[in-house]
Parts: sequence; structure tokens; C-alpha cells
Amino acid sequence: MNQENNQENNQELYYEFMENVSKGVLEKLGGEYQTRIITNTRNNGVKRHGIAIRRQEEMIAPTIYLEEFFKEFNDALPMEKIVEEVLEIYFKNSVPEEKTDIGQIVFGPEQIKKNLIFRIVNYPKNAKILQDMPHIPFLNLAVVFQVMVYQKEDGIGTVTFTGQYHELCKKENGGKALFETLEELFLCARENTARLFPECLYDMEEIMNGLLHGKKASPLCLEESATQKEEMELFVLTNETGINGAGCLLYPHMIKRLKEYLGGDFYILPSSIHEVILLPIRKAVCEEELNDMIKEINLTQVPEEEILSDHAYHSQYFLEVIQALSSDGHRI
Repeated sequence: MNQENNQENNQELYYEFMENVSKGVLEKLGGEYQTRIITNTRNNGVKRHGIAIRRQEEMIAPTIYLEEFFKEFNDALPMEKIVEEVLEIYFKNSVPEEKTDIGQIVFGPEQIKKNLIFRIVNYPKNAKILQDMPHIPFLNLAVVFQVMVYQKEDGIGTVTFTGQYHELCKKENGGKALFETLEELFLCARENTARLFPECLYDMEEIMNGLLHGKKASPLCLEESATQKEEMELFVLTNETGINGAGCLLYPHMIKRLKEYLGGDFYILPSSIHEVILLPIRKAVCEEELNDMIKEINLTQVPEEEILSDHAYHSQYFLEVIQALSSDGHRI
């Protein structure tokens, strides 16, 4: 009972904190701005709370989540300092003026087809929200779709391609669906994602050494023969931004290219939605032990909303499964 009371009290304090941050932001920005306290269900069903800030004439409002700020507030960081940091994030991530016309970017048929992208998520953890979302299940994962609203050096803005969004796009397109089947949706998104977010393969040892010495690791070239790759134990696959980089696994011919580069089959260790670790199969490996290791890492080191899977995948089996993804002719 005491635990429940503590949770309720903590929740009340958090909402009071968000209201105070919201008031502080408005005092700094002035009357032409609006704020709104929101709760979003993120990947893996994780609920995040924060405030959306926008000018009154703008249609897109960046959302700033406040959980970490609340921890800092409880550690005696002054409210004035928190408001300053929130505003710094807002101005850094606010949509450029040419991107504020959501009608052109989100609902224009040609813009959608150019900016439709995909990512892969854990299927069981997202089963509820997937009910209203065009998606393609495979293994214990799912392919989901988004429309990129803007792209900056340190992040992207997207709108999730839900069933409701699909119907809205259809209405804006004179009643004609932009994509008739999941196959069309997937192929369009895959082409765009591979173009907008090229893959990057790294040597894990170089990444770790770089972290120790403050240097950024250099990506390996998949088209070249690496004379030292027999000595390399682990590789990291992501994209140039490091955002939703696990999706690179579904790029055209990616598994085949990786097998050629690594000199044979490998295990895919899903370290997060942002990257996967590749373990070449050069000696006997116990898959059960790999699964146990992944579960332990997910429990202790990976934020809940970034977890992709608790299972390792053999490259050949993974390839056989994903080869069927683009042949699904079901209508959206």
C-alpha cells in the first residue's frame, strides 16, 4: 500500500513539475507561443511524458520529454536552469521555416513517396499499437513505416504511418490509395531508407578503442576485401545517423553482401533498434548462450524503448525469412 501511495505521490509531483516547466517556458517565449503537456506511447509500449512547444501559427510542435529533467530537478538543479535547457533543445530541434507547411510535406502524395521510410521493432512488445498500423511481421519482429518530415544532422522528425494516416492520405489524394499493398509500401520505404540512411559497418574493437581515446571509428568498406577481418571478432552494423540502424539488415542484398565480406555465415545480435552486432561463425558457438547474453544486456544496459529482441539470428535463416517480405500481396 505504501508503495502505491509513493507512486501516486511521485506522479503528482511529476505533473506539477511539468506544469511549472511549461509556465517557465511561456514566460521566456512570450504570448505568441503555446505549450501542451502530452503523453506519448513510444516504442515497446513505453509511455513518455513531456511538453510540446510551438508558435501559434505553426502546425508542427517539437516534443521535449522531461523524465531526465525531473531527475535533475530532484537532484537540486534549479527550475530556471531546466527551463533554459528545455528552450535550448527546442530551438535546436524546431522545424525550419520551409518545413512548417505540413500540408506539403505530410499529405502531398509525391512528398510521401519520397520520404516514406521504415524501421524494425519488436513485435510482441508493440502488438497493441500495431493493430492500427500497416506492418509486416517476421520472426519476432515487425517492419513499420514512417514519413520523414525533416532531417537534421543530429536527428529526424517523422510521422507514423498508421491506418488513420493512410486514410487521410487517401482522402488528400482524391480517394485513391497511395499504396494498394504492403509490398508496394515496403518496397518504396526500403528504397528511400537505403538512400537516405546508408549503412555503416564498423569493427567493434575500433569502436571501443575510439571511445577510450576520444576518436570516432572509421566505417569499413563492404566492397573491399579486408585483409585483417579474419582477426576481427565482432562487427557493428548501423546507418550514418545511428538512428534506427538495425533496419539496414533489410536493405537490398545486405545479408548476402555481409556474408561475402565476413567470409561466411554469422550471428546477428540485436543490441538495440539502432544497431546490431555481427558475430562471424568461425568456431562453435552456443546459440542458447548468445540468447542469455542478449537478455542480460537488454535488462541491464539497454533502455526499454530501444530493445529490439532477446534472440540471436543465424544469417542464413534470417535471409530466408526476409526474402519473403517483399512478396506479401495483402492489401493495406
